[in-house]
Amino acid sequence: MNRIYYSLYGPYIVKFIALKNSLGYKYKDGGNALRLLDNLALREDVTEVPITKELTSKYAEIRPNESEKTRYNRMQILRQFAQFLCDLGLRSYIPRLPKLSRTFIPYIFSQDEIQAIFAVCDGLSPSCRNRNSGVFQIPFLIRLLYGTGIRINEALYLSYNDINLAEKYLVLRKTKNGKDRMVPMSDSLNDVCKDYLTYRSLFTGADKTERIFMLPDGTPLNQYTSYKWFRKIIWWAGISHGGRGKGPRLHDLRHTFSVHSLATMAREGLDLYHSMPLLSTYLGHQSLEATDGYVRLTAEMYPYLIKKSTDLSASVFPLLHLNQDDHETD
Repeated sequence: MNRIYYSLYGPYIVKFIALKNSLGYKYKDGGNALRLLDNLALREDVTEVPITKELTSKYAEIRPNESEKTRYNRMQILRQFAQFLCDLGLRSYIPRLPKLSRTFIPYIFSQDEIQAIFAVCDGLSPSCRNRNSGVFQIPFLIRLLYGTGIRINEALYLSYNDINLAEKYLVLRKTKNGKDRMVPMSDSLNDVCKDYLTYRSLFTGADKTERIFMLPDGTPLNQYTSYKWFRKIIWWAGISHGGRGKGPRLHDLRHTFSVHSLATMAREGLDLYHSMPLLSTYLGHQSLEATDGYVRLTAEMYPYLIKKSTDLSASVFPLLHLNQDDHETD
């Protein structure tokens, strides 16, 4: 349903959101943020379209029970809208983004922990009391999340038409930024996918949905059920959970994939910051800033790789031997 805006910004907000949608972005959160601007403009009786510094300051005020991240996101949307108005010739004030403290630290599984998780997955069996269990899907789902780094919702929305076993890739259509992207699968993951699809075809509800991840009766597997199984699996694998909000979380498999991928590239002699654009594009990030944290985590977890990279790059430039005259001219 299209939202209605009542201030003089209304027509411009509609055009701005239409532009974003045409570029493939989902703009639900953007619409909410701009509704706040619309309401503020009505309260302040704004009579001119260009956004002023004063209006921006009032918009930037922290709202009750608002998190730092939520405020940052809506200010980012205001910046984009102000730039949009500038592009139309309506010179508006473009605010600076507030500082965002990075307090969240993802859980990065070690290689041994990943192998322990896989071992638990391979030993799962359904209960006699519940033949419509998610236990059948979890071994492949866990391997898919770690083996590709895709998000849990991107995985759960996969359909038959999104998997190409012959050329070993997935097409993600339900992505965070609304843009389809192609993700390759390794030979081993492709084999696991084949085995799972063969097994899935035996489910009684196999013809009820195109979704790859489904319960035996045809009900699509959801995130809640996936997370419940994930908590059980890490417990059985001997990995403790830090409590609500502390993880490990299912999404940490994506973080782990990213760090392990950077570590692998570093072992092969590729500089971490040269690797970052490759990983950023693969993960579907909209900016390198979103990927930069993985470089820091990789450097902290594998400091010897940074030394190795530094030693490799040191040989690129020749050593300079200065004579006494060179020192005297400095």
